[in-house]
Amino acid sequence: MSFSMYHSASGNQSPHCLHVVGIGRTGAGFVDSMLREGEIEDLLEDPRARFTALAIDIGEQDMVRAKDYAQGFLERLEERHIPQDRAHIRTVSLDVPKKEELFRSLQRYQEFLKLEYPRYYWNPDYRPWLPADTEMPSPGEHFPRALAKAIYGKYYYDEPRLLKRELENFVRSVDQTRLPSMVLVCFSLGGGTGSGIAVDLARHLSTVLLGRRVPVIGVGVLPCSGDDGRYRGANLFAVLNELDCMLDDDKNKGVTEVWGDLYANPFTGGFFITNMEHVWQRLSRYTDTGVPMVRQGLRLQVTNKFVADAFVRFAAHDAGRTLFKALRPCGFTGAPHETISSKARSFTLYNPAKLTHPGAQVLPGEPLTKWRRILSNWMDYVHEWSGLVDGFKTDYAECHVHAPRSMWNETLDRKLAETVNKYLLGPEEATLRTFHYEFFDHLTNYVDILLPGLAKTDLRLFWESRKQYDNAAWEEKLMHHSWLLEVGVLLSEPSSRFEGMAGESLWGGDGWVAVPYDQLRGDVLPPATRAEILQQGIAAMTKVAVPTP
Repeated sequence: MSFSMYHSASGNQSPHCLHVVGIGRTGAGFVDSMLREGEIEDLLEDPRARFTALAIDIGEQDMVRAKDYAQGFLERLEERHIPQDRAHIRTVSLDVPKKEELFRSLQRYQEFLKLEYPRYYWNPDYRPWLPADTEMPSPGEHFPRALAKAIYGKYYYDEPRLLKRELENFVRSVDQTRLPSMVLVCFSLGGGTGSGIAVDLARHLSTVLLGRRVPVIGVGVLPCSGDDGRYRGANLFAVLNELDCMLDDDKNKGVTEVWGDLYANPFTGGFFITNMEHVWQRLSRYTDTGVPMVRQGLRLQVTNKFVADAFVRFAAHDAGRTLFKALRPCGFTGAPHETISSKARSFTLYNPAKLTHPGAQVLPGEPLTKWRRILSNWMDYVHEWSGLVDGFKTDYAECHVHAPRSMWNETLDRKLAETVNKYLLGPEEATLRTFHYEFFDHLTNYVDILLPGLAKTDLRLFWESRKQYDNAAWEEKLMHHSWLLEVGVLLSEPSSRFEGMAGESLWGGDGWVAVPYDQLRGDVLPPATRAEILQQGIAAMTKVAVPTP
């Protein structure tokens, strides 16, 4: 059941139900956090609420914790006298199919899509997008995006249609709630499994099963400098291009005009790009003891866990109202008559800036002045570790401060405001809003910094991955793609049929999209700020406004 979430006349909001799909190891970590943090139990105190969670991965190596946390979560519901049947939690570990089985499924892909979408263009030249010599990794190994997409398709379309049944049950649970719902789809932008599966899964949720009545919100996590190079490589260029062509209204129109509404933006509630770098830097600079490989692995685990926990606290705050409001500046939660598209600047950056760490630099019991000096010093790195290119500015920012009330003071507030205004906010009309939350100890002080109006070209990793993509062989480039492969389009390549357009054909013929290649590649940058895009939209509307006396 769906309800209005926002009353535009009064600004009042109802409480929300949060539901989550986690894909791959990173996505499973977000499901873990929702089950472990305690916020969801609090939301379920409302008898109208439900919680639905689905974790999907290839292999079961990253599902053990989610299963354990799910059991503990249900036990805590029982302790609080909350009916367990108001939570639907599932973990799905996909077996790696045999190569011949996978290719038999791929041979039927056009048939599957035609049944799902009668207007699907039947290409007589179609053949499986995977090369015949594709190797099948073992569970736990790296799965390229193109292969992960194929595995997802097999389990969604081929009998017994395991993933279709799981998604149908997920949606059935969402529909049983008596409050407005938001669905989070969480995954790593730099991996293969998560980003390879997420685009099709989100499409099946928002286009086929949920329709456009429940917001589907993407939560994509950027790799940090501590991640293995394959997570910071050429595939990230293809991932960001695909998401850009979904979220940017103009680019998405250029795709759907050629290939139909099947490829309309599936992230109907917006998209958060989550930056881990500040947390990684703060957590990795306290010791060099131990075995380097073990130390590196533990640091990455703690970094991923902290970022997921922080996002879950933010998303669940005030029964989801804070999350809902954060998406309004990019135009995803307003009523149609009050929404102006942010186009190429439709991403929202979620940047948790961790300012303290247990046992590093200062200890409990030491003077508060020393604590505050450390907090102030680590604010200086907000821009350096934001993942943003030099010169990025936006017109609106939110800072959600988490600190003990005895720790944070007006001096730190001023320092935070000065830092954000100096490095991240642009013209005088720019707005900064700061919110404060009580946290449980002196050892964890951090700030959630939210920046709407982000474009892919504002990310340093976009340019780094573009260089690596340019140097990759054709076969490598193919494996970095996911979206549009079934129609034979390699999105991040120039069209050989229509000069200046994007999308090279895998099989020859009509593979292309009506998106200028120089925009897709980043050679032509979007307007500098979201405000400029909004001004252009307003100017277009005033041309047809009826003059008044």
